[in-house]
Amino acid sequence: MKIKIISAALLACLTASGFAQDKFTITGNLPQAGKEKLVLLNFVNAEGKTVKDSARVTDGKFTLTGTTAFGNRAYLELKPLVKDTTQKRRAGDFKEFYLEKGTTTVTGKDKMATASVSGTKVQSENLEYHSKMDTLQVQYQEIVNRYFKAKAAKDSLELKKIATDAKPLMEKMESTLDGFISSHPDSYVTADLVLTNRMAVIDVAKFDPIYKSLGPKLLSSFSGKKITDKYMKAKQFAVGKNIDFSLPDKDGKEFKLSSLKGKYVLVDFWASWCVPCRAENPFMLKAYNELKDKNFEIVGVSLDDKRTAWLQAVAADKLPWIQVSDVKGFKTDVAVRFGITAIPQNVLIDPSGKVIAKDLRGEDVNKKIAAFVK
Repeated sequence: MKIKIISAALLACLTASGFAQDKFTITGNLPQAGKEKLVLLNFVNAEGKTVKDSARVTDGKFTLTGTTAFGNRAYLELKPLVKDTTQKRRAGDFKEFYLEKGTTTVTGKDKMATASVSGTKVQSENLEYHSKMDTLQVQYQEIVNRYFKAKAAKDSLELKKIATDAKPLMEKMESTLDGFISSHPDSYVTADLVLTNRMAVIDVAKFDPIYKSLGPKLLSSFSGKKITDKYMKAKQFAVGKNIDFSLPDKDGKEFKLSSLKGKYVLVDFWASWCVPCRAENPFMLKAYNELKDKNFEIVGVSLDDKRTAWLQAVAADKLPWIQVSDVKGFKTDVAVRFGITAIPQNVLIDPSGKVIAKDLRGEDVNKKIAAFVK
């Protein structure tokens, strides 16, 4: 009896902690898949960890079972049971779908990539989203192909036409994405769309309405918790917040941002490998030369993970301002603390150390910064 009481208490504790064991079953039928085939499943288990499972295809049929939690993106792959080393390497036969508790049905002929996947609510929502977006994605890829062809040919007229053609398509893609998010506030698909498409660089004022629209079921999921964590970090890096950090400078000496109190400081997050960052450096240099004698400084925070590459880029771009880095890439403490996962990003802080503007970039960045420096 005592053992049963302890077990029940433990079960209640685990359930309350969010580790619900949601059982799933995947049944598939690929009658023309051939013999000696294996189906691999890559999915998120009940603890939120990515794991793999497999099942042999017998007479075109296969079954996979397990436990997950919430609804998460998963992948199925059809491959030979024994690798044929005599054949040239082929592209994998994959299918992306959403997995949650219940039964998922896979129906096709000989390939996983062309099979249909159905059976659960979250997969139906996934199919709904792709029915609206996939045609637009095809049109976008066509424009990308045109762009690279025109760029190689140095066809300036075609490049201008491509820019004109791309604008309404991009607007339609954005409105389609926003429409799905707003109409599916509790969908696990929405969680991933927000995480991957709306949180690279977070403008807190613009993102706050999106966050508040998300339902509690979504926010309790693994992806939802990532959204909340990243948003909370971004709020500590928002306009109106005081920030400070310490990092080694080029000579290995510890630099503290608050040592510049009394000055306007542009804190610029960049890296040697970041092409858009390097493209901004000439504009930053112009701003620095114009404003350096007006109580203004720039601090470059490199998110490189190789010291040599960082210092070579500083020298090559002739950057005279303060440069700091612990060469840990995006794992550097300041990036982790403020949820910085994409660059370029920058913040302008006032003499008290408070953020007063964010992401000042472009050819006229000198004017944008000058408007704040008094």
